[in-house]
Amino acid sequence: MPTALIIDDEAHAREGLVTLLSLHCPEIQVLGTASSSEEAFERITKLNPDILFLDIEMPNGSGFDLLTRFQKPAFKVIFVTGFDQYALNAIKFSALDYLLKPVNAVELKEAVEKAIQQLSSQKGLGDLKNLLSTLQNPRNRKNKLAIPTQQGLEMIEIQEIIRCEAASGYTIIHILDSKPLISSRDLKTYQELLDDYDFFRIHDSHLISHFHVQKVLNEDGGVVIMRNDVKLPIARRRKSDFLEWLKTNN
Repeated sequence: MPTALIIDDEAHAREGLVTLLSLHCPEIQVLGTASSSEEAFERITKLNPDILFLDIEMPNGSGFDLLTRFQKPAFKVIFVTGFDQYALNAIKFSALDYLLKPVNAVELKEAVEKAIQQLSSQKGLGDLKNLLSTLQNPRNRKNKLAIPTQQGLEMIEIQEIIRCEAASGYTIIHILDSKPLISSRDLKTYQELLDDYDFFRIHDSHLISHFHVQKVLNEDGGVVIMRNDVKLPIARRRKSDFLEWLKTNN
């Protein structure tokens, strides 16, 4: 039976999650709870849980700080947090799972099922090291983005992504010197994730990297030539914002 540890500084949050797990996820054995990063470190070391339900914001050390203390974590992590866009984007960036407070029973069950599947296949929910690297080195183009595909997760350095293209609810990721990847996420999601990495949505169908812009031409109302010589249209309503963005990102 998979085991779990619940880490949250709020007593009612810990107790509520214990109750939800007992009612909706009886396949999980809760080994205990912890109210601080230090207490959690001691219990993880002693109990070796399979899954952590981890709050991000806690006194005397965040959930992220706790994770940095483990060189090779063997546990899966499901973050449980209030809404914090920066933290959530970092988690999504690495394709890790998370639950927003107050925790929804259906979403909890789905997250637990994913974690159990990952445990049985010995695959991670994502790359914890990648998450921590992203948090410690924001805007670094060498940070890796976890791209979910039909085959699994592809970890791609930001600097290798030339552009992202919308395709009927999916996104085609065009990569330097490699074949494109088809992701199950939509283009709006990538726009949000890559906003801090100098990407701009020039058209409903095109999100491009400033790093790979080769030329901007006035023909046909405005087009961009990317490093791989692909010509992309600039939407008229976005042209002035795009030109201003280019100036400020030089």
